[in-house]
Amino acid sequence: MDDPNIILDEVKPSLHHWNVYPKDIELASHSENIVYKVTAEDEQQYALRVHRPGYHTLPELISEQTWTTALADFGINVPRSYITESGNYYVAVHCGGSIRQIGLIEWKEGNPLASELPDIQEAGFPLSVAADIGVICATLHNQATSWPVPPDFCRHSLNLEGFVGEKPFWGRFWEAPCLTKAEQKTINQLRHLVKERLGAYGQPANTYSMIHADLHANNLFVTSAGLMVIDFDDAGFGWHQYDLAVALYSYCDRADYESIYSACIDGYLKHRLMSDGDLAMIPLFMLIRSLASIGWASARPELGHDDYLRYLIDRACSYRDTMLH
Repeated sequence: MDDPNIILDEVKPSLHHWNVYPKDIELASHSENIVYKVTAEDEQQYALRVHRPGYHTLPELISEQTWTTALADFGINVPRSYITESGNYYVAVHCGGSIRQIGLIEWKEGNPLASELPDIQEAGFPLSVAADIGVICATLHNQATSWPVPPDFCRHSLNLEGFVGEKPFWGRFWEAPCLTKAEQKTINQLRHLVKERLGAYGQPANTYSMIHADLHANNLFVTSAGLMVIDFDDAGFGWHQYDLAVALYSYCDRADYESIYSACIDGYLKHRLMSDGDLAMIPLFMLIRSLASIGWASARPELGHDDYLRYLIDRACSYRDTMLH
């Protein structure tokens, strides 16, 4: 893992490209990307993002900011991006032993939704929040399906190949080293089932467009202006049901999941139509989320997600009885 203090020393001078002169900088997040909270001399605050090398090309990163700007213009609560004095979204900096792209976005005070949920587990999930999540998904999809994609726009596709092809976006989950032979057999069966069902479903224009693709509770911030969507690192072209599946995935084990699901879908349907047949695909995308997450976690052993990986495998294999028979 990178040392964020060393990285900060290397990227701090890049702030002058935005004409920002820091009074204080503190680490805000250190996962795959590194994010610092910057307080400038004029007290304005920013988020300085150091992107991991090798994940996205510069055109893909620029396209991410193009879409988030369009989402903000559409009225969706997302952080706005800042352009350098030379008119660029990013500055290339040699840090951590490689060239990385550095971007600057708006800082908004708030807390991750996930940090507020544990205190209310026993009291029940607030269904108004579940409905708000549904509204956010619907509004995002309304923008994406009505937005004329620029000709130079470049993002990955979370399509059939992107999920279960030979080179899936998050890794070859069926080859995870910790899988037993029995689990590997089950995972391969589920992979083929996904191929069949997604292949038969196709890519309907009303349910396939740009999606966030990672709308879990750590990427939804509770702010004074309502829930804010952050971290579009995984955003690409994909099915709308995947956004809903990711948003609901963490709550599947709760006793009140059916109420959470209903509130979320009700919130969605108040702002965007989705047929019963389209909604019936959500369990398949729940399975896909498990498979994709197995690929992601097994490719990053340095993060120490062994327990989470075991949970993901057990969750994926639990679909065997309901989907393979």
